[in-house]
Amino acid sequence: MKYLVFVLIGLVSLTGCSNDPFVKSTEETHLLLATTSSMSGVLPELVEAFEEENPYININVDYGPSGELAQQIQQGAPVDLFISGNQEWMDMLADQSMIVQDSRTNFATNQLVLAGTAGDDSDVSSFEELKQSSFDKVILGQPETSPVGSYAKQALQAADAWDGLSHSFFYAKDVSQVVTFIESGKVDAGFVYYSDIIESDRLEMLFPVDSKLHDPIEFPVAVTTYSTNHADSEKFIDFLQSEAAKEILDEHGFNRKN
Repeated sequence: MKYLVFVLIGLVSLTGCSNDPFVKSTEETHLLLATTSSMSGVLPELVEAFEEENPYININVDYGPSGELAQQIQQGAPVDLFISGNQEWMDMLADQSMIVQDSRTNFATNQLVLAGTAGDDSDVSSFEELKQSSFDKVILGQPETSPVGSYAKQALQAADAWDGLSHSFFYAKDVSQVVTFIESGKVDAGFVYYSDIIESDRLEMLFPVDSKLHDPIEFPVAVTTYSTNHADSEKFIDFLQSEAAKEILDEHGFNRKN
């Protein structure tokens, strides 16, 4: 069903576009942006600010696990822009010449944290304490498709905690689902981003994860080779690197260093 939505929106985006994807549009255009779920809290504000500056450009957004979105693009989904929660999935598309390489840009960073339900008064403050805790339900994103899950697995393995805790792991399709489970109190804790802590008053950070334990958390964006409007797509990428965008990202908990 999601792929059909991609197709329908993609067909709409063809109207009003120049035949040359590198020529700036002079009429109202529609861009389709596929993005990691971890951007769901900040992206609406970024898109709104961009569209205020560029009223002839409309951006439609589809959220999901980076791996699933990359695979849909690989299969031909007519996406103009892709934001990944890690480099792995962007690398896969680059290796298959499915993105415009010169457009690829890292525009944001984040921090991995272990979070619990607000008000639970959990006193776990390190991996060592987590290994000794009575937690029997710890949730993380599916490492194969969800970047937040991949980062969490790397950190757990580096902290020598993966094997000892594996019996307590539950997996979610993406970070949004991880957040929902923690907020509802259905699990003891879970791995999310610092930005998720900022966005939700029902999450409580138990401890920040040392960034040396996992790959750098970076958010790359690129224009896909399927895009019918490279010029306006790259205009949005330029905006994501602006001071106005940086302020919005900072307010939502991105770009935090531990």
